[in-house]
Amino acid sequence: MRRTRKARIADAILISDLHLTDRTPVARTDDYQEAQRRKLEFLRKLSEENNNCPILCAGDVFDYWKASPWLCSFAYKYLPEPFICIPGQHDLPGHSLDEYPKSALGLMDSVGKVQVIKDWRKPIIENNLFIVGVPYGKLDELDPKEITFPKGKRKILLLHTLIWLDKRPTWSKGDYTANEILERYVEYFDLILTGDNHQRFISMKNKSTILVNPGSVMRITADQADFQPRCFLYYAEDNTVKDIDFPIQKNVVTREHIEEKAQKDERIQAYIERMNKDFEMGLSFRRNLEIFFEENNVPKKVREIIWNAMERTD
Repeated sequence: MRRTRKARIADAILISDLHLTDRTPVARTDDYQEAQRRKLEFLRKLSEENNNCPILCAGDVFDYWKASPWLCSFAYKYLPEPFICIPGQHDLPGHSLDEYPKSALGLMDSVGKVQVIKDWRKPIIENNLFIVGVPYGKLDELDPKEITFPKGKRKILLLHTLIWLDKRPTWSKGDYTANEILERYVEYFDLILTGDNHQRFISMKNKSTILVNPGSVMRITADQADFQPRCFLYYAEDNTVKDIDFPIQKNVVTREHIEEKAQKDERIQAYIERMNKDFEMGLSFRRNLEIFFEENNVPKKVREIIWNAMERTD
């Protein structure tokens, strides 16, 4: 009688950039809310199949911090548990951690639906995992030497900051490459889970520390028409990951809105044709605006007004 091979049980599921929203992106032609529900249901079932292992999310759970009552209800009903995350800039009013209690993520946190790491000095221990989280904008404050790491547990770092696999684009300022992050933290962590860059990649340092940037869970923009969203199963025993495809519906991401706009203005069309296909205009503009704020010491109140205005018109 042939023995069936027992499936490995994962210790965690790795994701980032859920961007839950009640607005359908202009590039989508399907029932976007239903598509989001299916992704969350898939994560729930995947967790159950792996002894209810935790889902670790590297930020941007919500697309806009001030979510509608309907979206808050949707998140409360369908976000799988246990769910451990850090705040991304989209989760924070004016990109400010000080305003976190006003946010939809703060609401999910306060009612116990999710566990949110808001301070890297206060890690979470989940089974055999020791999880340190760094919210958006706080990476420069992280000092692993101040952390007391327990023995016998895998050390995991959650980051929400813009990271590139190889080299930064010419327009990128103040960001990091995967190798720079790995070199900085290789002696402290076994796994680094990053979010903000919606592209997917994995990198490793010294065959010991692995960096996983899962990319976005949803296909949000037209340049993601051929993108296959994935999550990753994490196995603590040998510090490895396995990628898992999310179920998707084909032919529901369109470029028609871009093409129509280009037809109205030939100059815009020429500009779009010159753009790198992997270039995300919203991402680059936001990051460069952050750099401008920092270099010019823009008052906090002015920054919050600008961020809130941008978020309402995204």
